Order: sequence, then C-alpha cells, then structure tokens
Amino acid sequence: MPAATVTGQCPPWCARKHAADAGGIVFYHASETTSVAISRPGELTVPDRLEVQTAQYLPDDPGEPAWSPAIEIAVHAGGRYRLIGLSPQEARELAATLASAADMVSAGAAHGSG
Repeated sequence: MPAATVTGQCPPWCARKHAADAGGIVFYHASETTSVAISRPGELTVPDRLEVQTAQYLPDDPGEPAWSPAIEIAVHAGGRYRLIGLSPQEARELAATLASAADMVSAGAAHGSG
C-alpha cells in the first residue's frame, strides 16, 4: 500500500470524513456500508442483517505499513454482531459461490422441483 495512505490520504473508496475525527487522527479507512436484511419472522437464530464494507486499518506506528484493505462482513443478530474479514479474492470466491447456489434454487423453482 502506498505510504500516502498511511499518512492520511484516503484511497478512492474511503467514505469517512477524517477531518471530523478527534484530533484529525486516522484510525482506518472505510467504504460506504451496504446492508442486507435477512431476518425471518419467528426464527430467532437467523441474523437480523449482514453489513458489507471495505476497510483498511492503519498501524499504531506511522513507520509500519498499513494493513491490506479487506472486505468486512458484519453479521448482526440479537443486538450482537460478529465480524468476518475477507481478502478481495476470498470475497470474489464467496460471491461466486452464493450466486451459484442462488442459481440452483432459481433453476429448481423454474422447473417446479423442490
């Protein structure tokens, strides 16, 4: 990652207003968050929603390199959440797997099987 990112220059995908942060200290860069509601009535074990964003955390010591940007999935359920971090390649693989599974269900529904 370029040194400019560590010194406060935002990557193009960063949506944070760093000037508004206390003391102008940049802790991390984050994209806009996309939220997907997935709750179902009566099923308490199902997460309420998934939130997806790109994030890059910066080191405590400015002389250290920044962490690589990652795709974060926050799984919200019952007032709590778990965070899953994926590399860009892992996120692409997950997206392809989800699309393939959705295509199988859609194809089955179109043929009346289930």
